[in-house]
Amino acid sequence: MNNKMKAGLGVLVLGLGAYFMFSSDGDGSIEVSVMKLERKDLQSKVVADGVLQPETEVKLSANNTTYITDIAVKEGDFVQKGDFLMSLDDRQQKAATEASKAGVEAAKVSLSNAKIKKSRQEELYKKGLISDQDMENTNSSYASALSSFNASEARYIQDEDALSKLRLIAPQDGTITFIDGEVGDLAQGGMFNPSVLLKLSDLSKMEVYVNVNENDIADISLNDVAMVEVDAYQDKTFKGVVKEVAYAASTSSGGSQQQVTNFEVKIQMLEVVDGMRPGMSATVEIITEERMQALVIPIQALTTPRESAKKEESSMTVSAGSWSNNSKKNKKRGGKKSTVVFVVNENTVEQRFVEVGIVGDRDYELLSGLEEGEEIVTGGFVAISRELYDGAEITIKKQSEKSYKRGGGRPGSGN
Repeated sequence: MNNKMKAGLGVLVLGLGAYFMFSSDGDGSIEVSVMKLERKDLQSKVVADGVLQPETEVKLSANNTTYITDIAVKEGDFVQKGDFLMSLDDRQQKAATEASKAGVEAAKVSLSNAKIKKSRQEELYKKGLISDQDMENTNSSYASALSSFNASEARYIQDEDALSKLRLIAPQDGTITFIDGEVGDLAQGGMFNPSVLLKLSDLSKMEVYVNVNENDIADISLNDVAMVEVDAYQDKTFKGVVKEVAYAASTSSGGSQQQVTNFEVKIQMLEVVDGMRPGMSATVEIITEERMQALVIPIQALTTPRESAKKEESSMTVSAGSWSNNSKKNKKRGGKKSTVVFVVNENTVEQRFVEVGIVGDRDYELLSGLEEGEEIVTGGFVAISRELYDGAEITIKKQSEKSYKRGGGRPGSGN
């Protein structure tokens, strides 16, 4: 064995000695923190980030590509239904409307003449003074005149409608939340992808759009209560309710090569205050389940079963509390006792299998395996995850940072 290997082994031995020296008392007992099981109200939540949006938002666009000639409002203005908002260049459309109006008048005269001729020809036909072919030609001319009149009238109505839409009028009460363009700018119109010129929003009714991970979406139901924190109002929490849960998923990279699958959930805000604006960031806690005065276990107290009294780390040992991550996905399954806690029994601990239910911020609901008032180990991390085993001797850590051996009396007690 060379000098480097000897030196390395020496460091390893010193490290292991220091580890066992500081992780347990000199008498071999393991120092732990404990607590008695208690009851409390428990909420299971799904937390997601999102943005505020108005429940009702109207987008106003141009039907035809033309220039902006007047803007009567600015962003933030409150308008009422029927108020004038913006006008677009109407010269070409006015000319087209006048032409179609003239076409209607001409078609109306033609139709009137065809109707008079048809009436006269019908009288002559009854007297046998004209042939069947003449009568058929007369009827055909009348039908053609009627068709031309109807087409001209439809064209005129369409042109009038297009002319009226060059004056943008508020279709509802609301606040102007977006204006695109200035007087003289070209507004892109048409049936496909017209540019949005204004957005009119009802800011008295708001909702939050959040993306919920696929692992949590099954826990969310319509009308679940939600608590909303808006970044702009840090000292206030607003109440909401789940209004809509998407069935179609959306995927994103999430900044990594692995795809993230989310579902959009809409939260209706039950409280809205002045100053809330579309696009504000918000964090939502959706309460999926509640238990009133449930018997609870701290998350960090749970671990996997220990099969032997050996202190060394085994392949089946996991960190305290790490089981909770997988359990969150299975929190509604129940009935399977695959986790344990260490119950205090005088100066030793007993490994006890437990069944848990929903999970809150720091605690699990206890379904079976323990009784109210029993004392369990809640720390430290190393003790629960590596050192403790069924029957292990313990020393309880005091809040004053001093320790006394369970059953051996407190320092200075005279016992």
